[in-house]
Amino acid sequence: MILLFVTNANPSVRVLSQLSQFDKAPELILPKLLTPAENFDLQKLDRPSILIFGEAYNKQTLDSLVKLKEIVETIGLNEADLSVFLIISHTPEKQQTELLRGKEKINAEILLDKNLKAFGDYGVTVLPSAVVIDKQGSIDLALSGVPLSFADMVEDAILLATERITRQQFESSRSAAQQTVAQQESLKHAQRLTSLARQLANRNYTELALKRYRQVLELNDTYTEARVGVARCLIKLNLLPDAVEELQKILQNDAEHVEANLVMSQIEIMRGGDSIEAGKQRIQRILSVDPVHPEANYLMGMVYETQGQVDQAMNYYKKSARSLLKIQN
Repeated sequence: MILLFVTNANPSVRVLSQLSQFDKAPELILPKLLTPAENFDLQKLDRPSILIFGEAYNKQTLDSLVKLKEIVETIGLNEADLSVFLIISHTPEKQQTELLRGKEKINAEILLDKNLKAFGDYGVTVLPSAVVIDKQGSIDLALSGVPLSFADMVEDAILLATERITRQQFESSRSAAQQTVAQQESLKHAQRLTSLARQLANRNYTELALKRYRQVLELNDTYTEARVGVARCLIKLNLLPDAVEELQKILQNDAEHVEANLVMSQIEIMRGGDSIEAGKQRIQRILSVDPVHPEANYLMGMVYETQGQVDQAMNYYKKSARSLLKIQN
């Protein structure tokens, strides 16, 4: 079984266009760089092997050799269990060859593909993707790029190649890994949208910010940072009941959520009357844990100002300002 491994900065999972799972792998016959008289022949393999497509001058290729050694050592394999081949199209300089032989990298036989025939047959267009082929010559895994769960996916493929797990176990694990990638990508997208919404809100584009925050919640309705952002926007639009409804969705699951309690206390202060005392108690709980929290101190200043205790209000405002200066510096 062969693992074709080409590294790439693209975090998404893309199957190589010319390879399909369980299809027959293309023929591969290439000369060995350090022993030109010898060829590597895919059809003559008698044990699982790893092919790495890359270039000696490419840092990602070098990094992949390091990562691959970590994976193989984690599994507990030795040289008798599998062979490793590095496929390149440019003859490396002496210094580059020495780098390839570094102790922290996996030991690989270097194959030279000057006319890029193997690259073309396997559909390799980026450096560095991953393909696993069993010893019957069928493909078990074909990835273009290095997804976030790359190490786990490659590790499972090698386990399958060396018959340490069944195909059913491999398929189950692969499905979970792909789901993890999708979840991680969704989280990244949510974080980017939330950051954009925050910037819009800071520039007083409140309705645009609210729209972006709601887009995040459509992706993930448990993303509390976005829900707090929605509440803050609703306060600016003077839609306090709607803001309270959003905050309660957070607090019913996490009664001590700091930011949700801060925004709720802001609403209670704005409402005045008996609500101010409820807001004050929320802020006091936060300050008991974090006495220098800038927003909590500012809101406590608002409480005392509303109650006509100007000196105490000024003390809290000053404390808030000092905390903000420390954060900015």
